[in-house]
Amino acid sequence: MKVNTSRFGEIEIADEKIITFQEGIPSFEECRSFALITAEETEPFLWLQSLDRPDVALAAVNPFRLFPDYAPRVSETALADIGSPSDDDVLLLTVAVIPAEPRRMTTNLVSPILINARENVGRQVILEGGDYQVRQPIFDAVRDILAGGEGAALTAPDPEMGGTADAGAH
Repeated sequence: MKVNTSRFGEIEIADEKIITFQEGIPSFEECRSFALITAEETEPFLWLQSLDRPDVALAAVNPFRLFPDYAPRVSETALADIGSPSDDDVLLLTVAVIPAEPRRMTTNLVSPILINARENVGRQVILEGGDYQVRQPIFDAVRDILAGGEGAALTAPDPEMGGTADAGAH
């Protein structure tokens, strides 16, 4: 499938790489089909590119890279909603907000996105319990990742894009 996106231009997404969110993602309920995009220049961020609205690309990050002690408790119901995947088949991401001033970037540790990588089904969930923040600052953690090797400059994405190459696999 070819998609002409606002952020990445025209990209080709293999049908088997399309991730379906049956209920959409909060604030983007009309967006049900997404692709996970990786771009070396925006490391450590990934992008959930809507295939329904090419202007929507949500910045996402692997929270375990930023916060090794992050230990979300996901309910069995939430896992059942994405096909009860094995631990090896679950991809957990959090949505990041990258404002014009990168030092103010945050991620939502309370509402991670779960993806069953085997079935390509996803859902954003709300965690119960835990001391996590909806707007957890991440600038220092991202800076530390980038300092450990080659990586992206800390620049803000275009604000018109919702958050956001290569149509990489997850």
